[in-house]
Amino acid sequence: MLTSSPPRSSWLAAAEQARQHSGRWLAYAAALWAAVFAVFHIIWAAGWYPLLDAEGARAAFATPWKWTFDVVVAAMCVIAVPVALAPVMSWGRHVPPRLIFTLATVGSALLTVRAVASVVQIGYFVATGRFRLANVGIWEPWFYLGAVLFGLSTWRSRRDWSQRHDGSR
Repeated sequence: MLTSSPPRSSWLAAAEQARQHSGRWLAYAAALWAAVFAVFHIIWAAGWYPLLDAEGARAAFATPWKWTFDVVVAAMCVIAVPVALAPVMSWGRHVPPRLIFTLATVGSALLTVRAVASVVQIGYFVATGRFRLANVGIWEPWFYLGAVLFGLSTWRSRRDWSQRHDGSR
């Protein structure tokens, strides 16, 4: 018995819907990552140090430029939330795509550079016999996750934005 397969157009529509759905979830995940990190940076700037060595953090944040750096990173993370969401939310149609992509690309690049530097440093420590897993901590994998989420989200949303905007902005 022969069964007929669905028309090619329905397969293409289903593939496009799956692609858009995965891009949406990448954007949500990147926004959640940024929101969580923003909360931690705000808490650290306020003088509470969960998931950090409290004495080391207290000494570091006593240095004005390090505290200022933390506040700037917190602000960047707060800004990253709507940047990650703009390509997949209806209000994102009213935001200049060039601005969003510039911010998303810069953020993705910063996270990627930070993650690559970490991997190089870990490789150096392994090569010199000074690597200790306890020194890696929770934040190194967190940066790797952020770099992957923002990089993929930025890359995936590029086509969605080009289809949604006619270039008149």
